[in-house]
Amino acid sequence: MTALRFLAVLASLLATSRVGSAPLVDIVGGRKARPQELPFLASIQKQGRHFCGGALIHPQFVLTAASCFQSRNTGIATVVLGAYDLRRRERTRQTFFIRSVSENGYDPQQNLNDVLLLQLDRQANLTSGVALVPLPEQNATVEAGTRCQVAGWGTRRRWGRLSRVPRVLNVTVTPANQCRPNNVCTGVLTQRGGICQGDGGTPLVCNGLAHGVASWSRGPCGRGTDFFARVALFRNWIDSVTNQPA
Repeated sequence: MTALRFLAVLASLLATSRVGSAPLVDIVGGRKARPQELPFLASIQKQGRHFCGGALIHPQFVLTAASCFQSRNTGIATVVLGAYDLRRRERTRQTFFIRSVSENGYDPQQNLNDVLLLQLDRQANLTSGVALVPLPEQNATVEAGTRCQVAGWGTRRRWGRLSRVPRVLNVTVTPANQCRPNNVCTGVLTQRGGICQGDGGTPLVCNGLAHGVASWSRGPCGRGTDFFARVALFRNWIDSVTNQPA
């Protein structure tokens, strides 16, 4: 597909969907991640079933999307770190309850400020399989054309089974006129690929930094622009929460 045709398709897609609203579809396309390739990736679960992603940014805090909990009680959710194969019992796993939740003006109607900090009930034990992902500085930008990665558990088609292991997809940051100031947006030019329902909260990693939190998509899964909450707008707020005494 040429770049011109791709832009025309994006312009014609009017439907939107929140990626945190259903557990059955995550990353479309991509490749299987290698074990311990994504040690910062969190699986947020309800009764042992993955429904959203997140990123470990502090030994006791996971960054995810507020939309993941719009209709869910955080009191019955668990956060799993060090997971790889969701169908196996793995010694690398660390499972946590959620001690507290911090949000920053989430607007579900406009899909704005879709970030949430989950304080774990204890500090994570940092290992080769559980590690922190660094964040950008306050108000930092990521240029259009930057190659980034997004990863998550899930199916490659609607209503399929969750993937046993995370899938990793290379994406490209779109120009500002295809996005919004409060978001970082990405697309895939050469194939079908992107985020979808159930992948809310998973991080967008660009140049080694978590620049985005998966929020929503424009158009059918894997065929339109993906919108991520722009983490750099919230860096000072994140630091104010994570630096509070335990």
